[in-house]
Amino acid sequence: MLKDVAASTGDTVEYDSYAPGGYTLKQHASDNNTINKIMIGNWDYVVLQEQSQRPAFPEYQVQADLYPYARILDSLIRHYNSCAETVFYMTWGYKNGDASNCANFPPICTYAGMDSMLRARYMYMADTNNALVSPVGAVRRYIRTNYPGIELYDTDGAHPSLAGTYTAACSFYSVLFRKNPLTISFNSTLTSGVAANIRTAAKAVAFDSLSTWFV
Repeated sequence: MLKDVAASTGDTVEYDSYAPGGYTLKQHASDNNTINKIMIGNWDYVVLQEQSQRPAFPEYQVQADLYPYARILDSLIRHYNSCAETVFYMTWGYKNGDASNCANFPPICTYAGMDSMLRARYMYMADTNNALVSPVGAVRRYIRTNYPGIELYDTDGAHPSLAGTYTAACSFYSVLFRKNPLTISFNSTLTSGVAANIRTAAKAVAFDSLSTWFV
């Protein structure tokens, strides 16, 4: 989606990925597939995303199971890619909060609580590793508030719908290219109105506040 979004403005994205479902940064840090892709070198950006729930867990858990592995991966990225920047993919709260972990940690019982926790942890990881943030979760929150008719979730209430994926692409375009997403003309199969509103949200949250995301 990002490649198509960028192409509509005359920009080019060359990419690779390794994203097994439910994988953690701890698993990536010892996975030869991940490490070998980083070691290819010559990347401009390497994007890191933790499993969707884990960054919202209690502080003692993220201190032990998340932050050290973010640092390991960031160190590998910098060692093998002299000009690369690490980018943390800020994810989003589940549509109705994290019901499976709510009893153990009440702050994530609601969308707003889970989303706020995710934002705080991704911002911390970026700040402490001198990295960037793609504020996808923050753009989605703006859309939920200002364009509530746009359905950002798949039927499971966690994964993104097409509109949610497009939202992520517009956020990444703003951060990686440092360009106004309103110039994007690719709508995928969204209506022109929905796509335009998503681009407006990405501009307001991501592009207009690049320094907030350490760009």
